[in-house]
Amino acid sequence: MTPEQANAQAALLLASRLVRNRGLTPDEALLAVLQRRRGDTGPHTDLVAREGAAIVEEAAAPIRAFAAAMVPALNAACAAFRDLLASLHLPPANQPVKNRRDRPAWATPYGPPPRRR
Repeated sequence: MTPEQANAQAALLLASRLVRNRGLTPDEALLAVLQRRRGDTGPHTDLVAREGAAIVEEAAAPIRAFAAAMVPALNAACAAFRDLLASLHLPPANQPVKNRRDRPAWATPYGPPPRRR
C-alpha cells in the first residue's frame, strides 16, 4: 500500500466514523476531513480532531492494558536480577583496572614494549 492509498483509506475511515458517531452526512464528513487535511477551518473540523483522538485512544487501550498487566512480572524480574547481581560480588565499575605486572613483558600477547633509540 502506498502512502497515498493509506492516506485515502484513513480519510475514508475517519469520514465513516464521523457519519456513524457524530451524525454528519457523508458529504459533510468528507468535506470536514479534507478541510482538516488542508489546514482550513470549517463548521466540523473540530469534530475531525476529536474523532481522530478517539481512534488513537481505541487503538492504545489494548496496549495500555498489556503494559499494566506486565508491571508485576517486570517488577519480579527486576527483583530477581537485583538479587543475582548482589550475589555475584562484582567489584565496582568505577575502579580502574590495575596493570598486570605478574608476568614478564615477553609473555604478553602483544610482545615487549618498543625500545627508544
